[in-house]
Amino acid sequence: MKKTQDQILTLLIEHSRLVYSVISDMGVYYSSWKEGEKADLKSLEKKKSKMQLSEEDADGIKIRMIQDFSEAGAQGLGNYVALILRMDNVINSALEFVDILSKIDSINKVNEEMKKRYHKLINHIIKMADILKMAIKSLRDNTKEVFHNTTQIHELENEIDLIFRDFLDYLYDNEEIDIRLILRLRDTIKILEELADRIHDIGDLIRVLRYS
Repeated sequence: MKKTQDQILTLLIEHSRLVYSVISDMGVYYSSWKEGEKADLKSLEKKKSKMQLSEEDADGIKIRMIQDFSEAGAQGLGNYVALILRMDNVINSALEFVDILSKIDSINKVNEEMKKRYHKLINHIIKMADILKMAIKSLRDNTKEVFHNTTQIHELENEIDLIFRDFLDYLYDNEEIDIRLILRLRDTIKILEELADRIHDIGDLIRVLRYS
């Protein structure tokens, strides 16, 4: 069983790197998008395509893991398969965020205060994804670090909840913002908040794996 566990963890580590890559590219996409009319549309499409390619690579790892270790549940390793399925959902959220951003054509009405709040949310999520990557590696290489890694994820998720609620209040209290734009922006920040929740849930499952 130890050999199977190590093989599964190697795939999970590879998958976590792709998750981090997608989240980082999401941040890069946002940084270009916020420039508004100065943004290069072709460059934005390339960034989106890069995220989609990473998603395909991650999907390949997920399918390989499910196919190669379909008996993992019987060996008491079923939570590892559950883990990669949850990680896959993180990638889906990042792509959904970028997709909605690409449909917002009122960037000139997204003020600097909103951009700062987006920046905080996205930076915190990138940090979460980086720590998630370390936590999964720790499962294989240094289990003593797992609790520390997952505690950091939990703390960042709490901060993200505060930023999210503050951002939402700012949108609803600002009468100058067109209601259609408010709805679009609300959808994007809700996706970011859900993305953070998903990483937090993955952190909880990693703790279960650590002590199982």
